[in-house]
Amino acid sequence: MVRSIVKAGAIIAGSTMLASAMATGVFAIEQIGDVEDFSKKVVVDGNSNVDIVVGSNAKAGDVISAAEITAKIGNLLYTEQSSETGSAKLSIKAASESDDYNLLGNTKVALSATGDNALFVASADDDYADTLANTAYFGDDTDLDAKDGAVSLGRLSTLAEVKDTDPFDWFNNDDDAYEFLMARLTKESNDKWAVKENELSYAVLSFKDDNETFDGLTSLCPGKEIPFLGEDYIIMGMSCDKDKITLGKEVFQGVIKEGDTYSVNGLDVKVDSVLVSTDSSGNEEYKISLKILKDGKVIAEKFDTAPTNLMAGGIGVRMFRAWKDVSNEYGFVEVVITDKLVGMPLGEEYIPDWEAYAVAKKSGKLVYLDDIEKSDYKVGIALKYVGDDKDSLSSGKEVDILNYASLKLDDDDNKATTLNVLFKMNNEKDVELNVGSKAGVLNSEITLESIEGSAIQPKGIKTPLAVLDSEVSLDSANKNLILIGGPVVNALSKELSSMSKIDITTNSDATLAVVNGVANGNDVLVVAGGDTETTNEAAKAFVELL
Repeated sequence: MVRSIVKAGAIIAGSTMLASAMATGVFAIEQIGDVEDFSKKVVVDGNSNVDIVVGSNAKAGDVISAAEITAKIGNLLYTEQSSETGSAKLSIKAASESDDYNLLGNTKVALSATGDNALFVASADDDYADTLANTAYFGDDTDLDAKDGAVSLGRLSTLAEVKDTDPFDWFNNDDDAYEFLMARLTKESNDKWAVKENELSYAVLSFKDDNETFDGLTSLCPGKEIPFLGEDYIIMGMSCDKDKITLGKEVFQGVIKEGDTYSVNGLDVKVDSVLVSTDSSGNEEYKISLKILKDGKVIAEKFDTAPTNLMAGGIGVRMFRAWKDVSNEYGFVEVVITDKLVGMPLGEEYIPDWEAYAVAKKSGKLVYLDDIEKSDYKVGIALKYVGDDKDSLSSGKEVDILNYASLKLDDDDNKATTLNVLFKMNNEKDVELNVGSKAGVLNSEITLESIEGSAIQPKGIKTPLAVLDSEVSLDSANKNLILIGGPVVNALSKELSSMSKIDITTNSDATLAVVNGVANGNDVLVVAGGDTETTNEAAKAFVELL
C-alpha cells in the first residue's frame, strides 16, 4: 500500500439525500446529495479542510484515484489564494545559554597541565549531548578526539531540532535530527585557553526516533528534512559525483499531473510526460520528463526514473515516485519543490573559515568526509572551523561559531577559583510565511495567522498527506472526509454501509455520495463504484467538478 499519496481539501455539503444521474465529460455517475455544493467548498480561505481516506488493503487503482483528486486540489490551493492569504516577512529573536563547566574547580576531566584538552558538547536536546560527550566516538579527521575526555554542556534551547525527518512519509520512519556544537578546548595556563584550527564544529546529526544512543544514529538522504543554522530545510541532493550537499526551503509538496505546471518565483515546473515501460525483470518502470521554464523557455530538463532531482534558476525539484492512472491515459509525479537553495561543496569553505563535510558512521566512529560514496553511511552534515587558532582566551572572551552561536569563558567574578566554559546564542532570523502556514525557526514554531492591510501573492503551499482507514475513525474525525472506495476496500465506507447511510455494492456504477454530519459532526463524500475502474471514473468526475 502506498502511504505517501497526497490528501486534499475541503468541504461542507448540505443537502437532502436525493439521488440523481449526472453526466460529467464522458463519465455518467450516480450522485447522492449535493455534490456540486461540496465541490465548490473544496478550498476554504486558501487552505484544505478535509482528509482523503484510502483503504489499508486498497488496490493501486484506488490509490491513483486519491492522487487524481489530490493533484487537482493541490492546484486549487495555489491558484485560488487571494489578498486574504498573503505572505509576510517576520523577524524572530532568541537567546539562550547551555550549562557551564568550571575549568578550574571541576574534576570530571583532568585539565591540570599545559596542553591538556577536552571536548565540550551541546545540543538541542541534552540527552543527545550526553550521548556524544564521548571522545571514543570521534575519528581523527574530526579533530574532536580530545585526549583528556569529554563533557556534556547539555541543552542549548535555541539550537534547532526536527522531530520527524520524513514529513512526507516517503521513507516510513519518524527519525529525528538535532543541531550540535562541539569544541575542543586546550589549556595554555590557568587563565588562558585556546581553540585551535580544526577543533571546533557545528553539526546536524540524525537519530532513530527517541533512540538516544550512538547506535541510534541513522542515515540521511535526499527528501528528508533537517535543521540547518536554525531553520528547517529539505535535503535536495547528496551528490557522490560532485561531492556536494544541497538543501532547499520547501514551497510545495504534492502531486503534479502529466501536462500540468506549478509556478514558483517566476519559474514554471512542468511534468511534460510520464512514460511506462517494463524492465528485464518484468517490473513496470516510470520515466519522467520534467522541465523548468522561464518566460516559456526551457532552462533545465531531465528525463529519468524517480527518485531524482532537477535544480535550476534557484529552485529544486525532488521527484520521489511516478505512476499512471488505471487507463494509462495520464501520469502523476509526487514531488517536493524548494527554493533558497544552499549548496555545500564538501571540503570547501561554506563561509570564510568554515568548511563543509558529510558526517558518516564508520567502524563505530563519526568521520568527516569530503569524498562521499553511495556505500557511506551518512548520518549528518558538519561545518568545521579552519581559521586561525583562537589562543589566549580568558574570561569574557567569546569564540564565534558561524555568526550563529559562540563559545564563552566567564569567571563569574571569582577569578581565583572559577573559569566557566559554556555555549551561548543571541540570534535573529528573518522568515517569510504565508497566512496559515508554519515554520521552524530557532527551535520555535511560528504561525502566521493573518495580515492587516494589503497582502502579497504567496509563493506556494503544501498539500497534506493522505490517511489510511486504520488511521482515522468516524467518531474521532476532526475534518470532513473523502472516502476512496466502497465497503469492500474501505473500512469507513463499510461502516457507513452498515449504518444504511450508503448503498454501494460490487454491482454499483460510479458514485459520488455525500453523507452529512456523520463523521463526528463533519461531512463525508464517498467516491466509489463496484470495482476499481468505476471508482476511478467517480474520482475523475469529481475532479472535473473542481
